Amino acid sequence: MSHSEASLSVSKSLAGKHIVLTGTTGFLGKVVLEKIIRCLPDIYKVTLIVRQGAGFKSVEERVKHEVFNSSVFDALRESQGELLDVLLDSKIKTVAGDLSLPNLGMAADEYKSLCADAEVLINCAASVNFREPLDNAIKSNVASVEHLINFVKSCQSIPFVQVSTCYVNGFNQGDISEKTYGPQHEFLTRFNDQSYHVMPLIEGYLAECAKIRDQSDSGKAEKQCIDLGIREARKHGWNDSYTFTKWMAEQILIQQLKGSGLTIVRPSIIESTVREPVSGWLEGIKVADALIFAFAKGRLSFFPGNKEGILDVIPADLVANSILLAAAEQLAMPSNYRIYQACSGGDNPISLGEFVNLVMDESEKNYASYPKLFQQKPESRFKTVSNFTFQNAMRVLKLMAAIKGMAQPAKRKKIIDKIQTTQQLASIYAFYTAANYQFESVKLKQLWRQFSETDRAMFPVSACSYDWKEYVGSIHMNGLHTYVLEERNAA
Repeated sequence: MSHSEASLSVSKSLAGKHIVLTGTTGFLGKVVLEKIIRCLPDIYKVTLIVRQGAGFKSVEERVKHEVFNSSVFDALRESQGELLDVLLDSKIKTVAGDLSLPNLGMAADEYKSLCADAEVLINCAASVNFREPLDNAIKSNVASVEHLINFVKSCQSIPFVQVSTCYVNGFNQGDISEKTYGPQHEFLTRFNDQSYHVMPLIEGYLAECAKIRDQSDSGKAEKQCIDLGIREARKHGWNDSYTFTKWMAEQILIQQLKGSGLTIVRPSIIESTVREPVSGWLEGIKVADALIFAFAKGRLSFFPGNKEGILDVIPADLVANSILLAAAEQLAMPSNYRIYQACSGGDNPISLGEFVNLVMDESEKNYASYPKLFQQKPESRFKTVSNFTFQNAMRVLKLMAAIKGMAQPAKRKKIIDKIQTTQQLASIYAFYTAANYQFESVKLKQLWRQFSETDRAMFPVSACSYDWKEYVGSIHMNGLHTYVLEERNAA
């Protein structure tokens, strides 16, 4: 579509609008909020729904401390100075709420007032915990969505942009397009809208977890509910309770809001920003970072994975752009539900082996530039191995630990620590490094092309816009060191 044919504009669609935004105390939510403030000056208002949190006197105090004091706002603060505080006071409103509760945990009058004024909802909130008790995962990722659906309906069906994950596609293999996918191993009723009947599952899981908690002490019950989540997820075709509950949330959304301006944006593995507001901004240890960090500390030297498979990583700023394009489209052109995938596998695929080699090259060449990450030059290169080789290597390590015995307790302790770290990380992340799929983002690119040349430059979404060597090396590794490790050590 040429510039003259472009029919959509982010700034025009969102000008004068009241956006309700959730999840801003999290990584992606901060990137979305910063982009709105920096690039959409004509919005009317953004309301943040935030739990008060322990140790804070008010939600305003929590947001100031955890959101606006975040380094993601440093560039804005440098360019705006004291005017930024004036802008935030005039454009941003924070309300106390809890998405897992009816009426979002708000007082009736405040809830009613927000419903009367809101014009678009963007939900970035989620519990990204791969090993969470199943009832807690349902509360965070499913019940919260049900309450947001009720909110949207009370707002006369305003547009709803839900942030999901590409990994709702579970164990499906091959080319994964922007549509609904069902369970692989268990039959569930499928409706005409292509969604699946999941409510009986959810009700059954909650009842089973309640029974477990009634019959066991808290520590034992937690583990049993975690195990239940993993077992049920894998039985139905998902790796963990996180991806399983996010899939169930999608099904309920489609059934309840299929004709009410729903867009589901599915990112793959979200990592550091590639450009905005600065290159490499990151918060917390993400999937790839957990392995990098353990390797740097000498606690991980090999990992199971398909080195030829695609490691689908996408920078956070491209995901934020995708979310805002989706919101603008629904406001300008409401329709039945849409699904977009923000990912790199279709446009600019990188294999796990290539990604690991780029990390290793940067680590060996510039380890001294990352003193919070590397205490010395890595002794050897990290290796990805087949599951068969991995299991044999673990047996060898355990044998080595036994042989060392009491004669060399320090070496034995180091080996045991390595075994425990490797086993723990493999149990959580091995699914994501054994890819037999390729996520596609054809519809997202079609959406992007509907916007003006100015918008396309301001809101890029394609992974073709960066080079992997530059991103993994000089951008991501530096971001991990600067924005995660240095700030963690300074906290």
